[in-house]
Amino acid sequence: MEKILQKQRFSKVLPYIRGNTLLDFGGNKGELKEFVTQEYTCCNHNYDMIGEKRFDCIVALAVIEHLYKEDFFKVMKMLVKHLNEKGRIIITTPAKPADFFLRIMAKFRILGKENLDEHKHYWNEEELLNLAEINGLQLKLYKKFQFGMNQLLIVEKKKWEYNTYAPKRRGLCKI
Repeated sequence: MEKILQKQRFSKVLPYIRGNTLLDFGGNKGELKEFVTQEYTCCNHNYDMIGEKRFDCIVALAVIEHLYKEDFFKVMKMLVKHLNEKGRIIITTPAKPADFFLRIMAKFRILGKENLDEHKHYWNEEELLNLAEINGLQLKLYKKFQFGMNQLLIVEKKKWEYNTYAPKRRGLCKI
């Protein structure tokens, strides 16, 4: 069942992956690699392996719920540093109501219980949008899938533009 859920996540994010370079953050054994054409890097626990590399797209699929909320805010800052200009970050994470159903599936051994026990935090929409805003990222898409049990967030680096139409402020504005 876990492989089926993984492939569903892949099918949701593949249309949004773009650019020439891709970081699969928390990508486990690199299962996503066979589905993408980008230069692919997979990083699990050893963040040093990223080095000075920069990426057009970074994905974190079913990863952030395994980190404490405060820790992922720090990790997100690091990911943004490795994001190219106009780069994109794609995140999937289960919604809180999924916990109940995942635990039932684990009880009947449809899913592995050990994976669920590693869930530290279930993010909600407001927290995900706050995560993006704090890191200077612009929302491109937020939606739920798998009957509202999973969430998809796509954010990009904000662009600076000269805006002469901004009321009471003129000059550089983030949009």
